[in-house]
Amino acid sequence: MSEDGAAQNFRLESWMSDLPIQLKDIPIIYLAIPGSHDSMTYGITKSSGLAPDAEPILHRLYPLFRGTILRWTITQALDTKQQLLIGIRYLDLRIATKSGEDHFYFTHGVYAAEITEALKQVKEFVDEHPGEVVILDCQHFYGFQPEDHQRLMRLLLNMYGPILVPRQLDLKAVTLNALQRLKQQVIVVYRHESVYATGEFWPPQTLPSPWPRQDRAPGLLAFLGALCRHPSAGFVHQAVLTPTPAFIVLRWISSLRDKCALPVINDVLPKLSDFSPGPPAPDNETFSRAPVNVVIADFVDINDSIFSKTIIQLNMKLLRNTDVLYHTNE
Repeated sequence: MSEDGAAQNFRLESWMSDLPIQLKDIPIIYLAIPGSHDSMTYGITKSSGLAPDAEPILHRLYPLFRGTILRWTITQALDTKQQLLIGIRYLDLRIATKSGEDHFYFTHGVYAAEITEALKQVKEFVDEHPGEVVILDCQHFYGFQPEDHQRLMRLLLNMYGPILVPRQLDLKAVTLNALQRLKQQVIVVYRHESVYATGEFWPPQTLPSPWPRQDRAPGLLAFLGALCRHPSAGFVHQAVLTPTPAFIVLRWISSLRDKCALPVINDVLPKLSDFSPGPPAPDNETFSRAPVNVVIADFVDINDSIFSKTIIQLNMKLLRNTDVLYHTNE
């Protein structure tokens, strides 16, 4: 089968299972994996209150401009299960406590939903799709005390238990075939020092995720093109534009979807098609220009899920790279 033919035959909900057999023995850190940015903001509603990560100015503006602020806060339209069904395999989790409650909530300046239902949707999805692997990146924690971390980690362990991919000394040994044999399907990255107390979660250095801090496509492309990565770790390319307050004020009646997500799809994603997955080039023993691994975006449903389709198809380039196919585990 040709590379193009293999790509066209991907079913988004089972694309990892549908990869050519040669690619299932490639380290997962060398595959191209589509992800969503601020994955759980679909749960924000007009009744959502301000969360601990809210900028101070929002406390003054939110009662008067709630609708406008929400248009610049919500970054995803699909719920967790729907994102997984269109091929998303990395979820960016921002989690907060709420005063007077024991529950945890997703957040992006304002509270989204309580976390349990979304985590259950992940569990249901992997149970129904035994060849798929999902990365949960606990990216930020707000309003947390040490005991809150312990409670959250227990919740994650109780939810996923034996299907968790434990912390690894050699990430090059983590392949889709190896994980399927072990029946392990969920990777949890926990970006807090609490993670060092347990071996079930991956520490932050296993999946660096540098923030571009760009509000226009040319700056974002320059940032992504200049990134470097370590050959023994995964990596996250954040294909996202971040609006500054001044940027928003000048586009007050618009939305993050129209002014940030659509420019990424129209102007940045075509350039990302020129990137490749795989290990960094061997001309530098420590760091070299970053081949893609995880790539994340806002509003991943735009244009019939063109984002996840584009990132998944990058894996077909690995079929031409005999060095990757035969020597990555040496």
